[in-house]
Amino acid sequence: MRIFKFGGSSVKDATAMKRVANIISSHEKCRVVVVSATKSTTNELEVIANASTLSEVNLTEKLIQKLMNRHRDITRELELDIELSLFEIESELFEISKSMNGDGKVISKKMDSLYSIGERLSSLILSRYLQRVSSKNVILKDIREVLRTNDQWNLASPLIGETLKNIAKWGEISESDLIITQGFIGSTMTGETTTLGREGSDFSATILGEVLDASEVTIWTDVAGVATCDPRVLSSARFIPLLNYKHAALLAHFGAKVLFERTLEPAIRKKFPVLVKSTLSPAESGTRIHELPIKSGPIGLAIDKDILTIVGEKLLAKDIILPLKELSEFEIYKQTDEYISLKILNEDIEVFAEKIHPWILEYLHN
Repeated sequence: MRIFKFGGSSVKDATAMKRVANIISSHEKCRVVVVSATKSTTNELEVIANASTLSEVNLTEKLIQKLMNRHRDITRELELDIELSLFEIESELFEISKSMNGDGKVISKKMDSLYSIGERLSSLILSRYLQRVSSKNVILKDIREVLRTNDQWNLASPLIGETLKNIAKWGEISESDLIITQGFIGSTMTGETTTLGREGSDFSATILGEVLDASEVTIWTDVAGVATCDPRVLSSARFIPLLNYKHAALLAHFGAKVLFERTLEPAIRKKFPVLVKSTLSPAESGTRIHELPIKSGPIGLAIDKDILTIVGEKLLAKDIILPLKELSEFEIYKQTDEYISLKILNEDIEVFAEKIHPWILEYLHN
């Protein structure tokens, strides 16, 4: 069994949804699809929440109508007749927004219910479109039925044992079945909606990979894998075809945007590979993250605000710090033999990254 996860940019509009449907149709072994909210939806829901807590009733209504109209535009382009389902979700959104008052804990709890609207909308639309165009038995499932978490609102942790028990509610997934479900959201033991943290849909996919004994999980995004540096920062960045769990997790921890930090935890426990691929170039092999031999030297760098971190193995100061001192002025922020974090002084951090990136590529090619 293979599980696919599609991010917000991959389902941002009708054209993107059709592209996703084509990718799914071309992979016979895909049994479960986890989908994020459409691009910018979670941010829009935060704006709605802020307006609601300030009792800006007219503004809240306009913001909700704008969000819902954007999703209705997608359904019209896909020629779907799902207005009743959309109206039900819209009504729930209005009700939640009206109740956005109270102390911080109450607001955080209600935010998770509000956040869930995004993934529920995107999964509804994609599932209905696939029901029309796919030869498989497409079934929309609410992940909150099975994914149990603690009650840490806005940043919940999964309860794997309980989730493993609950997965039986989905029944046996046959070769002809295609389950569509939501990323990012779960529920407490008492059934209250929770979220796994921003960008947590990747984590949802690998949690399902663990409890469903998936052979692999593929994260589909708008970049063709994990790169030596964010390609949106450095045009010279190169995608890494093979990456071990540890280095991928470190890159995510230190700011690489392509993976949510906790994504690899279930994969490490069950030892299944995680692939990172692009919906825009699905034929490219992307990055395969698995239990692989570890090579000495740097493998990539991550940037988070004013801190640049070099990730690798057996990173010795005498081999790395001294040569870099010739390029720019910096302070060592943190250092182990697996990473070195630098605070750059008197220079733009992206300029410094451009200087040291060829040095990393040289190591990778040796």
